[in-house]
Amino acid sequence: MNRQRGVVVELVGPAGAGKTTLAQGVSAVDPTVRSGLTLWGLPRPKLLEAVIPLIPTFLTAAVRPSRRLQWEEMAQMIRLGALRRIVDDEARKHRVIILDEGPVFALSWIDFYFARNGDRAPAWRRRAISDWASLLDVVVFIDASDSTLAQRIRTREKDHLVKNSSDEEIYGFAAGFRKAFDRVIAEISRAGHLVVDALRTDDSAQRENTDRLMTTLLQRRNGN
Repeated sequence: MNRQRGVVVELVGPAGAGKTTLAQGVSAVDPTVRSGLTLWGLPRPKLLEAVIPLIPTFLTAAVRPSRRLQWEEMAQMIRLGALRRIVDDEARKHRVIILDEGPVFALSWIDFYFARNGDRAPAWRRRAISDWASLLDVVVFIDASDSTLAQRIRTREKDHLVKNSSDEEIYGFAAGFRKAFDRVIAEISRAGHLVVDALRTDDSAQRENTDRLMTTLLQRRNGN
């Protein structure tokens, strides 16, 4: 890991696993941790800056019907580029950066909803993997049983695409994202030196889960 900057960690897991709650819990206890960075709500200047290097990719895709990119797909590619710039800056100011829905999520989201993106924009995907492999140090895969995820999705205030879906649909949704996460984590691992940890949140209290995550982060921050 580059000791000239903080350790960059992404919390990954299906909806309802508790990623956001854990990130908030850790930063509330340890002020050296910067959390709250995500793909969503990024500053417009950073988004516009991220568009420029993507113009050749978008133009190439536009003139080849077999490689045409959807707007939602391109928007996610732009967000990922903007987040990369922001994380690079923030990692010079903080000892630990926690990402909630960062590069692993973004690439997995694209794979989940646009399964052939890697075929339509292969050069962009290789660059994205390489760029993040040099910056992302740790992935903590947070998960829980399908029944627990379904119960949390249905009862929390936050809206979700499958909130009113059947158990089978929620289970399939979670399984699809787990598969995509595994693929992207493997790609980034091959391109860099990614450390992957796991944390289950089925039955543990929030404070216990926060303590366990803090222990993991402390180990990684100290280079273990």
